[in-house]
Amino acid sequence: MLPRPRTAENGSTLVVALIMCLTIGTVLASYLMLIGSRYKVTVRSQSWNAAVPVMEAGIEEAMTHVYDDGNNPSANGWTPDVLSGLPVYWKQRSFSDGSYFRATIYNATSNNPIIYSAGFVPSPFQSNSYISRVVKVTGSQMPLIFVAFASINSITFHGNGLAANSFNSSDPALSTNGQYDPSKTSTNGDVASVNGPVDFGNHSIAGNLYLGPNATSSVTAGQVSGTIYNNYNVSFPDVVLPTTTWLPAATTGGRHDFTVSGDYYVSDSLDVQVEPGVSVRLRVDSTSFSPGNVNILTTNGNSGSLTIYQVSGSGSMAGNVTVQSGRARNLYYYGLPGVTSITYGGNSSFIGVIYAPEADLTLNGGGNNNGLIGSSITKTITMNGHYNFHFDEDLLSSGPSRGFTVSSWQEQ
Repeated sequence: MLPRPRTAENGSTLVVALIMCLTIGTVLASYLMLIGSRYKVTVRSQSWNAAVPVMEAGIEEAMTHVYDDGNNPSANGWTPDVLSGLPVYWKQRSFSDGSYFRATIYNATSNNPIIYSAGFVPSPFQSNSYISRVVKVTGSQMPLIFVAFASINSITFHGNGLAANSFNSSDPALSTNGQYDPSKTSTNGDVASVNGPVDFGNHSIAGNLYLGPNATSSVTAGQVSGTIYNNYNVSFPDVVLPTTTWLPAATTGGRHDFTVSGDYYVSDSLDVQVEPGVSVRLRVDSTSFSPGNVNILTTNGNSGSLTIYQVSGSGSMAGNVTVQSGRARNLYYYGLPGVTSITYGGNSSFIGVIYAPEADLTLNGGGNNNGLIGSSITKTITMNGHYNFHFDEDLLSSGPSRGFTVSSWQEQ
C-alpha cells in the first residue's frame, strides 16, 4: 500500500495549535508580568506607608526637645547648623531595621518652632536606596490655664446669676489699671468638665462649655452664650514640686513677710505678705493650710508675686486674699496630688489661679460682689455661696505652658 500524502487539513490544524499556544503563552506571560508589577507596587506602597511612623518619630523627638530644652537647643545630640542663612538644629536617629529619620528645627527657642522631619526606609528592590517622606510641622505653646474654671469630674452650682465671663488685666480696653471692671468684659468665660456631671443651677456663662465624650450635663443652650461642645479631650497634669533649695521662711510680727525674692518653706498657717517687686515660691508642708490673710503688695505698678506649692492635706482660705495689682498672674496656688480638698470662704474676691487636679474645690459664703478673678482647675467644684468667675485672659500668654501642640501639618 502506498503512503498517503499529507492533507491541507493537517497543516491547518498545526497552525491553529501553534497560534493557540502562542496566544496562551502571551496571555500567561502578560498575567505574570501584571502579578509581578502589582507585587512591586504593593511592596513599594508598604514601604511608603512604613516611612510615616519613622517620620512621626522625628516630629515627636523634636517637639519633646523644644519643650524640655528650650533654653539649650544644642542639648541631647542636636547639632547647630545654618540653612539658607537661618540657624537650625538637626538630629538623625537610625533604627535596627535600617530606617532612620532626620529632623531639623527652625526657631528652636521661640514659642512657634518649625520642624521638618524626613523618614527614610530601605527601598525593597534597590540596595543602598531609600524611600522617604517629608513633613513640615509648626508648633505652638498650649497654655495650661485657658478657662474660667474646669473640673475633671463634677461641677455643681447653687443660686443664680452670671457665673463666668472674662476680662484681660494686660489690656486697657478690658480692664482698668489691671483691675477687673464690670463695664469692660468679654465672652471668653469658658467652662470645662472632662467627666461630669455638670449642673449650673440657675447660673449662666458668657463663654463656651466644653464637655468630655462621657460627661453628663443638665446645662441648656440658654445658659451658655457660646457653644456646648461634647468632644472635649484634654488632660490636666499633676503638679510636680520644683527641684530647688528651699529656705525656711522667717517670721516677723506673727506673720511671714517676704522682702527678698527666693524659694522658701513653711509648716504653719501664719499670714503671708509679699512686698512689692518680690517674687516668692513657697512650699507648704502643713497638711492643713489656712492663713487668715494673704497680701501681695504693689507700689507704682511694681507688684510682688507668690506661687504656693502645698504638698498634701487640705487648703482653706477663709480669710482675706488681697492681690493689689488685680492681676491673676501674681498669685498661683498649686496643690500637689496629695492635696484633696480646698475651701474658699473669704470676705473678698480671690484674685489668682487655683490649680489642683486631685482636689475638691468648695466655695462657701460670699457677698454679691465676691468672685474668683483668674481661673481654677480642680477635680470637682461645688459653689454654695454667691461667686462669679472672671477669667483673666492675660493668663493665656503669661501663664505656664502644658507643652507644644501641632498647629499645622504639611507633607512636602
